[in-house]
Amino acid sequence: MSQPQSSKLQHVCMGPSRREFLTFGGLGAFGLPALLQAQVASAGAAPGYFGSAKRCIILFMSGGPPQQDTFDLKPEAPVELRGEFKPIGTNVPGIQISEHLPRLATMADKYAIIRSVTHDSNIHTVGAHAMLTGNPYPKPASGEIAASPADFPHYGAVLSSLRYGSKDLPTFVALPQRNTNTDGTVWPGQGGGFMGARYNPLQVTAEYVKHRPDMASYTNCRFHTPSLSLPPGMTADRFDARRRLLEMLEKDAHATAHDARAGSIDPFREQAYNLLHSTAAQKAFDLDAEPASVRDKYGRHLFGEGCLLARRLSAAGVPLVTLYWHPDGNTTAPSWDTHEKNYENLRSHLMAPCDRAFSALLEDLHQTGMLKDTLVVWMGEFGRTPQINKAGGRDHWGACQSIVMAGAAVKGGQVYGKSDSIAAYPVENPVSPGDVGATIYSLLGVRPDTEIADQTGRPHPLVHGEVIRAIL
Repeated sequence: MSQPQSSKLQHVCMGPSRREFLTFGGLGAFGLPALLQAQVASAGAAPGYFGSAKRCIILFMSGGPPQQDTFDLKPEAPVELRGEFKPIGTNVPGIQISEHLPRLATMADKYAIIRSVTHDSNIHTVGAHAMLTGNPYPKPASGEIAASPADFPHYGAVLSSLRYGSKDLPTFVALPQRNTNTDGTVWPGQGGGFMGARYNPLQVTAEYVKHRPDMASYTNCRFHTPSLSLPPGMTADRFDARRRLLEMLEKDAHATAHDARAGSIDPFREQAYNLLHSTAAQKAFDLDAEPASVRDKYGRHLFGEGCLLARRLSAAGVPLVTLYWHPDGNTTAPSWDTHEKNYENLRSHLMAPCDRAFSALLEDLHQTGMLKDTLVVWMGEFGRTPQINKAGGRDHWGACQSIVMAGAAVKGGQVYGKSDSIAAYPVENPVSPGDVGATIYSLLGVRPDTEIADQTGRPHPLVHGEVIRAIL
């Protein structure tokens, strides 16, 4: 349960006052290891789960996957609601998932399905903000919204403020593209929000390359990572010399014009320097170092390459990677926003690459021993309607969705929560985005009721939610 907020920061930090603590703009100034020790002591957290995850990979299925066609099929529902897909058994007796997720069906002992996640918005951007931050959007919204300085920060942005990880690698990486509205505005919840742009992720983008026109969909793209090499003719010594000169020239300017914008630029520059000098970073981003057989296992498509890169970044020491589902450049490969041709799109373009890449990620993490301390979360911004519309699709539905969690202290081979007979509403153990967020933070060793400051100094709890202890 959440503790009284008035003394929370003092108890966590074991010394500085609340005002002094907030002056530092968050928790980072005190160092994460000491902070976590204080948190464990003050929270009395049960050993065995708090802080059991050293890293986290979020697989965000942009558009909203239909729970009735993926992880919560309702074969007894009326035909006009249950749809075309049939459930199949998994390697855990009593657990069934979609017939179009056959690889994941053989690995059900590695993950937990939560079938009762619920919130009150049917708007993509509002739902995404809730799921990516654990918090409802702070203002009423009647339509799609854009990112703003009032947004709550993404989980990775909070870890960045805690200085979680090493200086040679980014704390928070997002790929392959930002989620945007049709007008190009960026969805909220993907960056630093009210903590500031300095906590935005290192954004890795993808380019599409058509190798042969006769290739089937999801095989005509290549995932390109940013170049981390120095420009031609620029040696490391020359680079360092230029850096020192730049710092000298800027020193006086910063002394007289140390505004918020200047302060937010410095961390980006420092991160760029560190990445250019980091052998670990350069190796982590090099997908060509992987054997062809491994890349084939994940799938030669955008999501497959993204999952493989997420695994490599996590293994190198990046604390949080978010992979957003995006079409691979083929116009017939949509997002999960299946308002029309739901079954055709799921069958032909969405579920097969998802099944291949997600299962390969879990298998690799398990075989290398990383699954024990890597939290993997598969989710979207909401679910889909029980009713199938006139275009053969399912529409937005925030009231119920299924998500999957694996790794760290999450016990595999279980289902938590239950929806009604048509997967419209939770009927047992409803789970809020705040509960999901509390669980993610706790597994990463951060108390969910910890307060962070916005840029005006106003404190905010990370989330209002309870850890889903039953799955741990």
